[in-house]
Amino acid sequence: MENTLQLDDNAKIFLYCGIGLYILVIVFIGYIAGKRVKGMGDFLVAGRRLPLWMATATLLATWFGAGSSMGVASTVYSDGIGGVIADPFAAALSLILAGIFIVGKLRHLRLLTVTEIIERKYGKWAGVYASCWLIPVYIGWLGAQVLGIGTILKMLFDLPISYGTLIGAGLVLGYTIAGGMWAVTLTDVVQVSLIILGLLMIVPGAIEQAGGFDTIFAGVPEAHLSLLPHCSSFQDWIYYIGQWCIMGLGCMVGQDLIQRSLSSRTEKIATVSAILAGVGYLGIAVVPLTIGFAARLVLPELQDTNMLLPLMAGRVLHPIVFTIFLSALLSAIMSSADSSLLAASSLITNNIIRPFRPHLNERDLLQLTRVFTLMVTIVALLAALQVQSIYSLMINCWASQLVIVFLPVVAALYLKKAGPRNCWSGMLAATAVWFGALFYLLTFTADGIVPPLRWAMSDRVMTIASMYGFLAGVFGFLASYLVDRWSKHISSPELEANE
Repeated sequence: MENTLQLDDNAKIFLYCGIGLYILVIVFIGYIAGKRVKGMGDFLVAGRRLPLWMATATLLATWFGAGSSMGVASTVYSDGIGGVIADPFAAALSLILAGIFIVGKLRHLRLLTVTEIIERKYGKWAGVYASCWLIPVYIGWLGAQVLGIGTILKMLFDLPISYGTLIGAGLVLGYTIAGGMWAVTLTDVVQVSLIILGLLMIVPGAIEQAGGFDTIFAGVPEAHLSLLPHCSSFQDWIYYIGQWCIMGLGCMVGQDLIQRSLSSRTEKIATVSAILAGVGYLGIAVVPLTIGFAARLVLPELQDTNMLLPLMAGRVLHPIVFTIFLSALLSAIMSSADSSLLAASSLITNNIIRPFRPHLNERDLLQLTRVFTLMVTIVALLAALQVQSIYSLMINCWASQLVIVFLPVVAALYLKKAGPRNCWSGMLAATAVWFGALFYLLTFTADGIVPPLRWAMSDRVMTIASMYGFLAGVFGFLASYLVDRWSKHISSPELEANE
């Protein structure tokens, strides 16, 4: 069975011209958006002027990237629905939960980043510590997206994947560094429209080539069609729950999500847009699931599963439609890549540099943000070139959001009497147990024996260790908080009662 894209010369010329034109349009949008950037407020949160439709579109485009399209399709091909619990199912849940509990409150505070509330509530160093754990999240996420671009360019032009990844990173860097959040939002509106259209066009042909729905699902094992757990041990349960929690809870406090909510015109828009994006994302994500199952029959001997989605599109679509589809796929990937790039550079400048250099003016901060945007891109490239699986890189990079950041942010919003000592107790306990569990699982358990340089890429080990770290953080925070409440009540019961 063929594992490469077969197009005649005319089709290739049309394809290359179409994608080239699309790229020029995106770069032009970034250039125009750059003219609207006058300061950090414009660059980081688009001047807080996004209406409901733009806020929803940019959230949906951010969530639907290489992992949600190429990664989900390839993982379903290999492992079934049970392999993609984290994304799309838990990821969609995170948007809905964030809309209900988080984003409206943060928008009301008029912040620039999610960890700024930790800094305000628990002190400068707590904000810096949390930010340092968030930045690698977006470096890994950016790496997953540019790896997706490299995979597509490898298929189209027979380039080494490293060259394609480098080209993709340069393109995303160009328009993001010019226009910031304005460029990201405007391109997202174009990108989310194309990806929905492109994915919907491929499904009928994929189902037809596979022999129809009945044929597709007749040979699929029942376990591959269920989200229910198949656990035989305690660690199996921890792993299953962790797949839901890392994305479902961790992504609620993601800088990419919060940055779009902070860009919304009002608190209500921030809330409603997140909920709408979550529901819409779950609906759209069904499409790559279907394509992944169909590909089991159409491409039964596929070796590089990362290429599954573009290969299926090439088999079932007319060259004109295929050009639209690949433009849509590149759209989805770039919309997530630019979000990650902007999130990481925002955290570095606003939450690590600014607290120690308060005298810097808006212009200096803006220039620093652009410099760090370049540096983040370089580090993400190095990460991408070391990893084979888009989905693996995507999922493992979210762990620290749940382990380190989730509880302090939620506590700052809902637990008003919590103080810096409680925050540090939770974060340090979580960090210590997380790394202790990683070391133990990778050293003494049979399923954790992997080369040291690929520790973070062992899905099961990372997920289980993350859950132990998260639970330790919750225990450390609450134990410290209850001790403080009890001590204060003993020393001054009347004051405690008045509070």
